[in-house]
Amino acid sequence: MLIKQFSHELKDLDEVKGVIKAYANAYDNEDSDGDISVKGSFNRTVNNNWKRMRVLKDHDTKMSLGIPLEANASDNYGLLTTTQFFMHKSFAKDMFYDIKMMMEAQNPLNPELSIGYEIVARDQKDNRKITEYKLMEYSFLTSWAANELATVQDVKSIKNHYGILEMITKMYDIPYSDERLKSIELTLQSLTKQDPSQGATLEDDPIEFELIKSTIKNIFKNHGNI
Repeated sequence: MLIKQFSHELKDLDEVKGVIKAYANAYDNEDSDGDISVKGSFNRTVNNNWKRMRVLKDHDTKMSLGIPLEANASDNYGLLTTTQFFMHKSFAKDMFYDIKMMMEAQNPLNPELSIGYEIVARDQKDNRKITEYKLMEYSFLTSWAANELATVQDVKSIKNHYGILEMITKMYDIPYSDERLKSIELTLQSLTKQDPSQGATLEDDPIEFELIKSTIKNIFKNHGNI
C-alpha cells in the first residue's frame, strides 16, 4: 500500500453531529511525488469499495477516527469525503476539535489528509497521470494544535509564543478529552518551572520569559486549575 499526503481545503464541519467534509485528494494537480490524479480516478473504488473504507489517525489501523458517510469522486476539485467522527473516543474527539481550531485560527490552516492506496492504471501517453486508484483508507494527520504543544520543551523553543499561548487559552474553552487537557496542563506546568538562569529564555530575554510564565499562570487561574 502506498501513501500520499495532501493539504486541502476543509469544506464543512458540523460540531453538533461530529461530521467533517474534507478533500482527501485534488485532481489535475502535480503532487510532490510527481503524480497527477485524473478526474474519475476514484470512481470505481468509491462505487465498489466505499462501505469497506476506513478512516484512520496517522494511518494507524488501531486508531479508527470514524466512519465514511459519503465520498464524491465527481466533485470538480477532488475526492470529497464526509466523515462521521467517533466522538465517544477521546483521540477521535480531540482530532475533531484540533481541526475545528485550525478553521478558527487567525490565519486558518488546511487540514492534512493522507490516502492509503494502490495504483491500478496510469495514462499510457503520460505516465504522471493516474487514471485509476484502489483506495483502502484515508487518514487525518496529527494537526498543528497537538504538534506545536508537544514540541514545546522549554520557553526558548517557542518561536511564535503569543500565538501558541492564544491557542492554549482557546483549548480550555473547547470540550477536549480529559487526557488532552491533562497533557496540556503538564506541559504548561513544566514551562512555569523553567529557570531563566539555566538559559531557558526566549531570545535570552528574562523579562519576556517572566511575561510568558505569568500568562500561563493566568490561564490556569481563569480555568480553576490552580
